[in-house]
Amino acid sequence: MKGKLTTVLQKTKRRSKTVPADAFSVRDYRKLIELFVFSGLAPLVGVFLFSSDPLGLNSGFPWGAALPVIFAARYGSSWGLSCALLSILFFSFPYGAYAESVGSIVVLSIGTLVMCILVGDSATSWRKRAHQADAENQYLRHRLKEFSNDYHVLKVSHGQLEEYMAGQRMSLRQALQNLKPVLASTPDGLEAGSDLMAVFAQFCSVQIAGLYAMKSDSTLDPNAIALHGDMEELSQFDPLLRLALQERKLVSVKLESLATETHQTGLLAVVPIVDSQDNLHGVLAIKDMHFLAFQQQNLNILSLLAGYVGDMLTRSKGMGSSQTSTFFAEMDTAIRYSKTHSVQSTLMCLQLVKFQHSALIAKRIANNIRSLDSSWIPKTVNEHDTVVLLLPLMTEDQSLAYRRRISESIKSEFKLDLERILFSSSVKQIDAKDTRESCLEFIGQSTGVSGYIEPDEPNNIEKGDDKGLESVA
Repeated sequence: MKGKLTTVLQKTKRRSKTVPADAFSVRDYRKLIELFVFSGLAPLVGVFLFSSDPLGLNSGFPWGAALPVIFAARYGSSWGLSCALLSILFFSFPYGAYAESVGSIVVLSIGTLVMCILVGDSATSWRKRAHQADAENQYLRHRLKEFSNDYHVLKVSHGQLEEYMAGQRMSLRQALQNLKPVLASTPDGLEAGSDLMAVFAQFCSVQIAGLYAMKSDSTLDPNAIALHGDMEELSQFDPLLRLALQERKLVSVKLESLATETHQTGLLAVVPIVDSQDNLHGVLAIKDMHFLAFQQQNLNILSLLAGYVGDMLTRSKGMGSSQTSTFFAEMDTAIRYSKTHSVQSTLMCLQLVKFQHSALIAKRIANNIRSLDSSWIPKTVNEHDTVVLLLPLMTEDQSLAYRRRISESIKSEFKLDLERILFSSSVKQIDAKDTRESCLEFIGQSTGVSGYIEPDEPNNIEKGDDKGLESVA
């Protein structure tokens, strides 16, 4: 690293529907209408149908309080309180039937007010818990989708694909690992695009194909960034291409049409390069494959490879270090979920004293994490080996228990006590007030990171401005 540590803020943005400005006013008007209906319906109906007991005070159950309590359960304590106060006005109407029961009206009013507040507060609390649980579930689904691609690629690499390609000099996993520094370096020319094409050609028996980047979310650049074989100019109106861009899934001609040689022109298959966040980076347009390789199993491998490459592009695009970029991307996600749904996450900074094995132990701590966690080994001013850990869905107390497990692991492997080799240790609970800058300030104060983090170029990961393949071509 030279001078300042630099990275690009990686955000996972989804397309959100813009809500018209008048939509909120319509919703508020609807609530106001329901407010008057729920507060006054029972007394008015009682006056017309049960004039002798319009509020149901003598029937064994005060029916006049039922609708305000239901309204409070539906919209929360604030609206429930408003409905209760308005209902009290209706209760105070001079009903002839209660001329001698003013005390009962007062008790009904106070009871309705208390019940609306309690029920509304309980409904609001449970609604917040449900939203928080939903946010945690979405976060876990997001991570699970990435891990699924990794798992299936490794499974194919060490199982069926290695058997099918037994004569290859390297495994699929090695080829993909070799691509990571190439994608991160963003070299000039078509080096990365050619390497990507080489992986598809080598492990999926692609004979004639082209790799194309996206101009926008739905527009393909017809100029190929890498070609394999005698690939002709790509037609933007090819039905397979248009369907693949629309569905963002691998599409191909039917196997039967190829076997009977009824498919004479056009593309054989189109493989969108889509990451786990549904960002479309480009497409692999295949015109010809080895006949024996054009089967569903090989097409599934193509789809898995495209998804894995898409995640690699998202992680590596514009980032100097894959580990650093992943750490800050996950930290941004944790901060966002903390703001929106109070999802708990923890930052832990461990700085080791200088000795012979400090660098090795720092790497061991950084690698000995859950699949959900992220780690970063920054360069510090005092040159102490430092590890910064991001622990999503973990409280500060749980992080201390996690550190004890790390200490046991270090003690069993290196025969060293972690507490004795720690130069400094600090923990921060990420809450709704935190931002990326406040977290970086905490890391800087805790570890003495040399420089600070700032983006050196705009982030183009979001949809509509995806230049992932172009950035590495």
